[in-house]
Amino acid sequence: MNSGKTGASRWLRLALFVFLFCCFSAEKLQSQTPLFLGEDLVFYVSDSLCVLRGEYHFLNPGMTPLKTRLFYPFPISEDLPFPDKVEVRSMESGVHLPLLGGDGGVSFVLEMDSLAQSSIHVEYWQTAESHIFEYILTTTQAWSRALEWANYEIHVPEHLELEYCSLDLDTSWVEIEKRVYSIYRENYLPVKNFEIRWGNKE
Repeated sequence: MNSGKTGASRWLRLALFVFLFCCFSAEKLQSQTPLFLGEDLVFYVSDSLCVLRGEYHFLNPGMTPLKTRLFYPFPISEDLPFPDKVEVRSMESGVHLPLLGGDGGVSFVLEMDSLAQSSIHVEYWQTAESHIFEYILTTTQAWSRALEWANYEIHVPEHLELEYCSLDLDTSWVEIEKRVYSIYRENYLPVKNFEIRWGNKE
């Protein structure tokens, strides 16, 4: 009888160990996937170039620190070659993150403390001699979560004019030697990419 109790006790301890291990593993796995909260992007167009400067905001909801590699894609075509310049910087530390080139983009490692928010600043320069530019938005769907907010600005020099934008514009205003167009979305899950076309004023 004692042997039976001992065996049952062992099985109980084993079941408890497996349960705790699974809970810990699930929490650890979950913590490795940050939440993509929102983005603030500014596009600067010129005669032969488009420069993007963007801030991307993330949250680590897990109880353990996070370290994961993120891929940042570019639309590559005859009209839009691979960017001439790409920089990714931590907005908390100011440190430039090492980039690993890949097919159609770059990747970098994002590290976050537990229960913390983190932001990165991305800048890239892409030749656009045909006066068209595309920014990939639909990859947001891979996060399986809508952005809490998305804020976009398009800066166009006064000798050029914006001819087309794939997203509805909210407002615009004039600054020194340029016009700025603004787009703002909340609870935003894009179904198409951001595309713009511009040309010379007549």
